[in-house]
Amino acid sequence: MHVLGNLVSAALFNDRKKADDAWGILTEAGVPASVITDPGMLGKYELSVMVERDDLERAQELLAPLVAKEG
Repeated sequence: MHVLGNLVSAALFNDRKKADDAWGILTEAGVPASVITDPGMLGKYELSVMVERDDLERAQELLAPLVAKEG
């Protein structure tokens, strides 16, 4: 069994505030989410906003405006 179970990454950020904002958007919309911090290359951290696989499409729709600002 995979450690994260049925969780998938809905978005990836370099900034903690944006990851927290994404979490807030999802929870306000009733989509359960969590933020996981992973060490990236060269000591830089990446923040994944994780959701259940069944909620992925809805989560990505909700986060699209925020992710577009990240790019």
